Amino acid sequence: MVSYLFQSEQEIYLLRYCRRFFAIALLLFTGQAYLALAEEPPQVEQIFKLFDSGETMSREAIEKNIALLEQYISSDDIERIEKLNQIKCWSQPSDDEGQITNALNYAEQMLSHIPSTASAHFITDITLCHAWFLQLSGDISGAMEGYNKGVKSAYAHEDIKLIADARSLRGALHSYIGDFSEALDDLVTAQGLYESLNLTGWANINLTDIATSFRRYGDPESAIKYYQKLKELYLKNGNMDQVAGVTSDIGLALDEIGEHEQAIENFRFSYQYFKDHKYKLVAAINATNIAYSLIQLNRLQEAENYLKEAALDITEKEPGAYSFMKLFMAKILFQQALYPEALTELASAENAFRTMHNDRGLVQLLQLKSDIYAAMGDLQQAYYTLQQFVDLTKKVDNNSTAHQTTELKVKFDTSRIESENKRLIDNQKLKEQELALLEKNKSLQLIILLLTGCILGIVSLFAYKQVHRNRQLQTIALTDYLTQLPNRRHIYAQAEQYFQQAIKQQMPFSIIIFDADHFKKINDNFGHEIGDQALLTIAQACKEFAADRNQVGRIGGEEFLILLPNTSAERVWELAHELQSLISRYGTINLPEELKLTVSAGVATLCPETKPQDESFARLLKRADSALYEAKNAGRNCVKAAELTC
Repeated sequence: MVSYLFQSEQEIYLLRYCRRFFAIALLLFTGQAYLALAEEPPQVEQIFKLFDSGETMSREAIEKNIALLEQYISSDDIERIEKLNQIKCWSQPSDDEGQITNALNYAEQMLSHIPSTASAHFITDITLCHAWFLQLSGDISGAMEGYNKGVKSAYAHEDIKLIADARSLRGALHSYIGDFSEALDDLVTAQGLYESLNLTGWANINLTDIATSFRRYGDPESAIKYYQKLKELYLKNGNMDQVAGVTSDIGLALDEIGEHEQAIENFRFSYQYFKDHKYKLVAAINATNIAYSLIQLNRLQEAENYLKEAALDITEKEPGAYSFMKLFMAKILFQQALYPEALTELASAENAFRTMHNDRGLVQLLQLKSDIYAAMGDLQQAYYTLQQFVDLTKKVDNNSTAHQTTELKVKFDTSRIESENKRLIDNQKLKEQELALLEKNKSLQLIILLLTGCILGIVSLFAYKQVHRNRQLQTIALTDYLTQLPNRRHIYAQAEQYFQQAIKQQMPFSIIIFDADHFKKINDNFGHEIGDQALLTIAQACKEFAADRNQVGRIGGEEFLILLPNTSAERVWELAHELQSLISRYGTINLPEELKLTVSAGVATLCPETKPQDESFARLLKRADSALYEAKNAGRNCVKAAELTC
């Protein structure tokens, strides 16, 4: 059973998007409620600048500032009327289902009645606004289509601010649906543009989405560092809505590193804040997050109480929140051996996940569903569901692999784009200055050349440091954090090379896939610290067992893979038993006496000189995985070999 490490994605997308909406709609509250001068009209451009900044402000201040703009903008001032209409579109309330529906209708009305004199900037921004409310309503496909149109239009008209906005929105959505490569491409590009435009508020919001992408990709430690910095900034500025939102994000990351008690503390802070401020849906989402953490601690009754409370405000009309709420309730029912009821909850969750195109959520659901069927004794359905899980996992994993292989390219290309944009702006200013200065003094040309050389030197130094940093990130991305063994992507890439080499050279290629028996019981009975020590013990034994460190890797929670090129089926069978003995011996040395560490293993061999043969490494891995499944069913602590194809 190949168990892939998908972090529990209990984050409901509405929570993040409600927070993003706070920044889009509630802009810049720094002590004065709104800009209104006692004896003279307010400066219209100053109000526009506040709305463009991306900082937070109260709903009352929003409405009063919009009223001031309506009062002081002339009806024949087309340019400012466009800006006002853009603000009104983005500032529509969307705290509940009814408000989201009204906001979507408002955006659709604006989009369908665009005047012929409208600027490209206005059309693009309203397109993005409409796509945003489509996203809040659960229409992911429609939202993505709108964002793609917005990106294309913004680039066509070289509108830097809209390029940043469109790619930030699209990147956050790519991250949610699990396309990390596209997400990183969009979000890093947007981050650079916001910073170059000195739009700190929008840069902070976008940075939150970058941190979330790291968390979803499997690097919660880095995500927490970003979240903590943002939280300190929001606390300093008194932006408590943002503080509550990022505190919930920290809880999600803590859950993924197993710190469930700390996660609960963070979630409860956000839950109480949103509940006190009448954000019922967001409070219910945090209640769902609390329930997940409690389930991980086996505090099922408390978790069930929170889920029942959340169900009062979360309905199937909010599929993002509804899907995880139902999934978590199914987890509880499964633990209580109420299998038919658990399947009923999963059916509701599955419909919602598919509506939201959330493959990461479906992966968790299918794994639980297979476990339920197995517990019910329906092995045929369990196997069928497990196969669906494996297929979908490969799809999601391919997105992660694409992210792995393109991360450096994305960051380098983004840096190049940022440098080119900055150089274009700088060159334009330098040309204007040059024309003025040449009329006064030709000698100033030398200064301009020196300044240009300095800029190029700085850019070159930055590029060098960035390449060095990216190499370090690549090493980290290819290594398992706990065991320091190659991770799944690394070992799979190595396996693919061995597989092709075996076919080319007509040599056998064998693999051993194994995992620790009753690992959950080890964690439950001895604690996660001993569980980690057990994994480190297995890793230590594997390092002694394998001649090459790159031939062994951790591919799941307690699951490992060993590659044995030029090794026959008979020899791999012997080696698997030797590995079992070696792990048991290390276990007696490193672990408590009452803990007997054993492993179950499945082996498979490719024999390219005979027919039939595995057409791909994935097929070879699947046969070994099936053998592991047989070992588990045979009582564990044994080795099973896949049926020979040679």
